[in-house]
Amino acid sequence: MINRKKVKKIATYFKSKKMETQLFKNYILFLIILIAIFLLTMGSLLFYFSINYMGATRDNTKALYIIKENYKDINVSNFIKYKGYVEVLDKNLVIVMENGSKHKIGFKYSQKYYKDMITNNLKDGYFYTSKHGEKEDFILITAMPNSIFDTYAWGLEHKEQLEGANNHKKSGLTFLRIFPFIIFIFLISTMVLYSKLTSRIFVKPLKKLLEGVNTLKDGEYSARVEINSLNEIGQLKDAFNLMAEKIQQEKLLKKKAENNRKRMILNISHDLRNPLTSILGYSEFLLENDDVLEEDKNKLLKVINNNSRRANDLIQELFEFSRVESTEYKLDIVSHDIGEFLRELIAGYVPVMEQKGVKYQFDISEDEVEFSFDRKNLDRALSNIILNSMKYNSPGITISIKFLMDAGKPVIIIEDDGIGISKEFEGNIFDPFVRVDTTRNSRNGGTGLGLAISKSIIEKHGGNICLVQDKGKGCKFIIRL
Repeated sequence: MINRKKVKKIATYFKSKKMETQLFKNYILFLIILIAIFLLTMGSLLFYFSINYMGATRDNTKALYIIKENYKDINVSNFIKYKGYVEVLDKNLVIVMENGSKHKIGFKYSQKYYKDMITNNLKDGYFYTSKHGEKEDFILITAMPNSIFDTYAWGLEHKEQLEGANNHKKSGLTFLRIFPFIIFIFLISTMVLYSKLTSRIFVKPLKKLLEGVNTLKDGEYSARVEINSLNEIGQLKDAFNLMAEKIQQEKLLKKKAENNRKRMILNISHDLRNPLTSILGYSEFLLENDDVLEEDKNKLLKVINNNSRRANDLIQELFEFSRVESTEYKLDIVSHDIGEFLRELIAGYVPVMEQKGVKYQFDISEDEVEFSFDRKNLDRALSNIILNSMKYNSPGITISIKFLMDAGKPVIIIEDDGIGISKEFEGNIFDPFVRVDTTRNSRNGGTGLGLAISKSIIEKHGGNICLVQDKGKGCKFIIRL
């Protein structure tokens, strides 16, 4: 069974983390292949010639080639000359004729000994062959010293063997003629293998990177490159993808900022135009008409005053939003008891809640909890949320404020059971000039900047704010500092 862990380990070994190491490994692999081809070729040649030339010698000393119908006619002179011997056995493995054997006529072999002998498992320095007679009435056993096959002399003294050797020699010459072509094919195959390996490791990944660069250059910022590599090319791929992702994010942020800027300018123009139009219209009317009744004049002046306040509030909110959004703006961070701070903040809104018919529930621990924060700005951030709950809901709702510590960090939860916020506004409720009332002329006079300011202040404290709500079930703002 294949060990998958070992295979994976070997594959990982060749996926080097450095190109220079990878190239070195490739060269080593190429060299190993060349050496293997050379050794294989030399081994094949030696094996070929030894089998062919020595095969001719061995074949002429095998029982197969010297057996006769009458075993008495068998020529055994060569065996005696080279210190071999011949034996003829009957069906019962009894020697009926021998020449040069250490066993005499009448000696009987055991089945095991006979089997080991004809399979050359005796390890006694002899090479044995056997052949049954044509009538299966006897068995010819030949034995030749193994050393006889270390020289060509014995075989070359005989004409038939010489002719066989010449035939094998001709075959060897033919093999030598085609040998260069075999080597050439092996070398070409090795070069192709090496080029494929190099292409897979270097050329193809570089082409993919180039395609990614060209795609990015054409403005397709979602372009990403997928390369399975652990070396410098893999690192380059990671750097490219990270760069492409950052460019894409910057482009999206830039587009979003541009859209926000345009929307902000449009909203500012719209929100300022209405009060300024009223101010300009009524003031011109009063200037052009001296006979306006005092009562009517006071009403018009009151309208002018209210619209002036609305315009001033918007300008102040814009200034506040720009201030907290600035990267240069620094909070006045001081350590306070945040529980006491929340109790004081809530106490200031209790009379207003009672006046508006708003119920309230507070869960603030009496324990002292020291935390560093900007008291004035955090007051502003939380007040915007509380005022919105009272402003945009009907009397009778309940506002709940809860404070707790989570992993050593303060968590403030401001919740109401009012009408909630439409799903379409959940994703951008903290954006500037976003108001649930899309007519932008609400009697409540909101600027749409309150929650945006709250979010900026909380984030400058290193925290975050999120909205959790179901329409018709109120809103829950979770603030983590």
